[in-house]
Amino acid sequence: MMGEATPTIADAIEIFFANLRLSPRTKKTYRSAVAKFTAHLAEQCGLDPAATPVTALTEDHVITFIARLMPDDVRSPEEVSQMRTAQTHLAAVRKLYAYLASYDLHPTLSTEKLRARIAAMMPRFTPPPPDVRTSDLDRIVDHVRRLPHQTDAQRELRRLKLRAMILFLYRTGVRVSELCGLRRRDIDLSSGTASIYRAKGGKSRTVHFDSETAEALVAYWAARGDGGRGVGALPAFSGRDKVGVPGRPISPRTVEHIVAQLGAAAGVENPITPHSFRHGLATELVRRRVRESTVQTILGHASPTTTRIYVHKVAAEVAEEYQDAFGPYRPPLGAREGAA
Repeated sequence: MMGEATPTIADAIEIFFANLRLSPRTKKTYRSAVAKFTAHLAEQCGLDPAATPVTALTEDHVITFIARLMPDDVRSPEEVSQMRTAQTHLAAVRKLYAYLASYDLHPTLSTEKLRARIAAMMPRFTPPPPDVRTSDLDRIVDHVRRLPHQTDAQRELRRLKLRAMILFLYRTGVRVSELCGLRRRDIDLSSGTASIYRAKGGKSRTVHFDSETAEALVAYWAARGDGGRGVGALPAFSGRDKVGVPGRPISPRTVEHIVAQLGAAAGVENPITPHSFRHGLATELVRRRVRESTVQTILGHASPTTTRIYVHKVAAEVAEEYQDAFGPYRPPLGAREGAA
């Protein structure tokens, strides 16, 4: 930076985050990862981020940081989790280094050298498919469908919101931040589509939903009392619903809390989050033989590699195809469960 004092590592990191265009959730994740990186610099490399100029950073600092996070192997569930954590931390630090190089905060950093060295040290690793059972999601959907009509207008409004929100999550596959950012004008009931603006990675896309979801949305908005000029600017889903007062957009934390409550009420033992419905939609689309490229478009993935993690062949499908080839499996008489 010509004519300007070189910022410290800590100052450069603050500049980076001030200009980082990511969702609040991703930014929080990256903040945590970069904080661990700066702790590594202080504890293992003898660099005080608050006093050391950013130009002291090298590619070696990233390599030694990631090497400490990576498991020795990737076989057990614990090692898979550790590897995923290492990949997340690496993504954050690589983005930081790319910013420092691109904006001349550290002109001598070589992102190409860093990429090559990381490729040489990282093992071949394909994350296992998300452990989401569509049967659990179906139970939650059935639960909200069967919620009894309420005579109290306020409670009935909440019932209708829960049904509309769960159906919308499952049928569109939107991220929770995308759901919370929707306005009524973003949802086109005539075509069964919704426009997602500035989603993950700054990209926009169109998602689709079915007739049942559309009817649930109409019922919810009618019970909320939407009407008059400016209705399009109202949040699609309100946080604190009150008849006649749409209120502020619902928050991600509130959606997460509602989904967890509904899972418990539906008798689902496995933990369910709003993102589980995104995984579930991908699995359901694959089961129905929707093309991978179409699934990629619906979910808004920049790379088909990411889509393949979601649109996995579920175990039941693999077993069916195997048994189609060799005949149905019949357990031997007297076989004990779990016996070798």
